[in-house]
Amino acid sequence: MDVLLFKSDDGKIAITASTAADMANCWQRFRSRVKEKSTTYCDYRSTLAGSLELALPQSGFSLEEVADTVSREWRDLPPVFYETAVYNVSIQLDDIEGEPTVLHKLKKVTELFTKIKLGVNRWLFTAPLSFVNEPGIFELTFKYKPCDKPERTDTFSFRVVSPKLDTKDDYNHILAEINAQYNEIVFQYLTLTLQNLQRGGKSNNDVVWLSIFRNIAKDYEKWVRFIVNKPHLRQTRTVRHDRADRVKRWTPQMAEHFAQVEAEGRLDREYFRHEEIIHTHNTRENRFVKFTLDRISKRLALIVATIKAKNARAKEADKVADSEIAELDGYVGSLRRLANSPLLRNLRGKPLRSESMVLQKHNGYAQVYKYWLLLQKGIELFEGANAIGVRPIWELYELWCFLKMRQMTADILGLHFDNPEEITESPMPMVKPFEDNNQEHTVYYHCADGSNVRLHYQHTYSRNTGEVHTATTENRPDIVLTIIRPERFELTYLFDAKYRLLDDNKLNKEDREELTANGGADTPPADAINQMHRYRDAIYYGSDRQTHAAKEIIGGYILFPGRGDNESVRQRYFYQSIETVNIGAFPLLPDASDPSNEGSLLYEFLTKILQAERVADHLDSAIPQKGLEYHMAYSPAPTDLVLIGYYKTEQLETIKQNHLYYVPAALGKGSINLVSGFEKTKYLLLHHDNDRILVRLKGDGPKFYPKPALEALGFSPSGDFYLGFEIVNFEPVLDIDPNTYEFERKGQFRYTPYFTTIDKFIQ
Repeated sequence: MDVLLFKSDDGKIAITASTAADMANCWQRFRSRVKEKSTTYCDYRSTLAGSLELALPQSGFSLEEVADTVSREWRDLPPVFYETAVYNVSIQLDDIEGEPTVLHKLKKVTELFTKIKLGVNRWLFTAPLSFVNEPGIFELTFKYKPCDKPERTDTFSFRVVSPKLDTKDDYNHILAEINAQYNEIVFQYLTLTLQNLQRGGKSNNDVVWLSIFRNIAKDYEKWVRFIVNKPHLRQTRTVRHDRADRVKRWTPQMAEHFAQVEAEGRLDREYFRHEEIIHTHNTRENRFVKFTLDRISKRLALIVATIKAKNARAKEADKVADSEIAELDGYVGSLRRLANSPLLRNLRGKPLRSESMVLQKHNGYAQVYKYWLLLQKGIELFEGANAIGVRPIWELYELWCFLKMRQMTADILGLHFDNPEEITESPMPMVKPFEDNNQEHTVYYHCADGSNVRLHYQHTYSRNTGEVHTATTENRPDIVLTIIRPERFELTYLFDAKYRLLDDNKLNKEDREELTANGGADTPPADAINQMHRYRDAIYYGSDRQTHAAKEIIGGYILFPGRGDNESVRQRYFYQSIETVNIGAFPLLPDASDPSNEGSLLYEFLTKILQAERVADHLDSAIPQKGLEYHMAYSPAPTDLVLIGYYKTEQLETIKQNHLYYVPAALGKGSINLVSGFEKTKYLLLHHDNDRILVRLKGDGPKFYPKPALEALGFSPSGDFYLGFEIVNFEPVLDIDPNTYEFERKGQFRYTPYFTTIDKFIQ
């Protein structure tokens, strides 16, 4: 079935696309998602003027001309390209010289095209194009030379859509939120130098540019120096005519000619023709390096001048330190010296107009090219042309999900990003969020109750990642949430973001019946949920690589852009499975009309696990390995030992500072009576008159302290030797009231330390 036909105005170029997919079905599913916007969703563009025919719904999906006049742009039309279909795309070119070529940034796309010669000056390109999982803008570009005319390059572009997702609005909304939050992430960590550029509280282009430059400046300079010392040169041959004494390399033919001229006595008048190989540094790659130096130096100099001008007007307290300005001036001078090096001094900097294998592969040039692109784009993420878009939407969706969870976690915990005592994070890895590297981004949340929360983006587990590791292959979930309770119990939850839905046409009978019965909430991809099972099975907690007795992961969850009201979602298997096996999925749909409603079920779940008062609340629904069970190491058992210890008023602050309570060692009069198992004592009841607090001990046994060691810690011991018990923290043990305990020693013996058991506290 033909879905598109473009003909150039001169009739020499024709582009066609056809598919075997059910266009009516694709259209119905797409229209049900985007509703009234569906008929004006797409634009089609061409650098060649011509006419366009599309298979539109109103024409029964037969080709129909969409405009009465020749044009280069056709706006507000329905889609004909869906990411679930395969298309046979053809380009026919007539009246051209030489061989044409198809151009694309991805090699795999150009290799799909088959080139066929149809006759004299006639060519045909044809390829099966599949856009699976990558909706966006696609550009079809080809280069050719019309007969008796200059060579030219033309492009025809169109939008590929998903039948189940509003990729256009989702993209714009995700992009806006990423840029808004990402700018602020970078801005929070700018020095006074950068903040002085703008006092309004928001970042600007110079702020972001300088922030990125400072992070890459040393590496950029290092690789430019590498190029200056080991440049890539181009060999050229030049023909010269010289006297015999000036010729350095003789060929046999030249030697024969020399003998003849010498025999005739004409050496003093004869010039010999010879070729000379010259290695020139005047290459486009070296001109590009000079171009980057010129541009970076110019912008940096302007920014430094701005800082100095503001410094002159600023109050003394707001001025940028001289050392900061000196460092920036040093960068300006260093870049200028590199630009004036012998290699680059006489070159004229020029931008790169075409691809270069040297810049992509050659050591030094590849790094400079990467840093230049980083400075050029900064943190701007934009839609363009690659397989489907310069930044595929699924990549943006992953980062957007992380940023949403980053903000949700802060809101639930009541913490603020502008307070480093509450939230800390490092911005550097986020500058390159989509590179294939081992960097990750981590946010640390510090809670008032002594607990800590870590949120990781692109965290890697491997055989060499310490206590939490895999036994086999590397695993890298998109988002990892780790909760560290005050009693040092760690709980880990995995999240994977998938910008995909299960195709309704591929639902099995069971899924289809459930979907119909429960309001039609979208279904996440089955393979993604299976991946969460594999993650939980693969990642273990153990003291070394040979110890895999305990699973580390409490649960694993998919984040996907699914529709459906909360009540409908609650009835679906992928949500109910969270309660039974802690594996499932949460809809997290971008919603520009109501951003506050995005991920309400996810927010509800995060609130539950982040605000749980007891570790047991986390583990109630967690499913351990077969034959094992989660053991609450910090849940009181009746036989757990408790140290009863008295303190004097002036001692309490020192005890809290050192997290240490000491008792006389069993070496003389007044010493504590040790009992069996005292080295595993888990609790300490501190008391002074009517004040009591029950706290946890580390439980790894007391340590021996002589008098001088305690005095060095600020204590005032009267004896010579003591046993010190280390305290975890001073958070009261939950669910146990120390005031219900009746002291077992009376009178003056009440103030001497002794051991008892926790069952004496439990009524």
